[in-house]
Amino acid sequence: MSARATILAGALTLVFSASMARAARTGATRSGEPSSIEKGKTLFHSKCGYCHLAGGTGTIMLGFRLGKDKALLENRTDLTTTYIEHVARSGIGSMPRLTRIEVPDSELRSIAAYLTRPAADRDTAK
Repeated sequence: MSARATILAGALTLVFSASMARAARTGATRSGEPSSIEKGKTLFHSKCGYCHLAGGTGTIMLGFRLGKDKALLENRTDLTTTYIEHVARSGIGSMPRLTRIEVPDSELRSIAAYLTRPAADRDTAK
């Protein structure tokens, strides 16, 4: 590959990456589909919200164990995708493990993307 082609390929990659990052921030992709973060928010509320929204058993238990500042998963900034996926698949404390039938891997990835979203996206996602 020539130097010119390498530079062009690199430039196209940067443009594509910037476009995808902007789409994730704005909540939509080119096809009008919601971003992974927006899908994750919807999935989190429907699949996890029963226990992990305000007043839920999971939120109350996390408040007892870790303190009120870490009780609401949506507000936490210390979670990683790997940790979220591990806890969801293995369970922890009184939380049962979630099977791939209950929450498929693609949905779990979207939930993890929502819970680990950048700080700039946190004020609009509540």
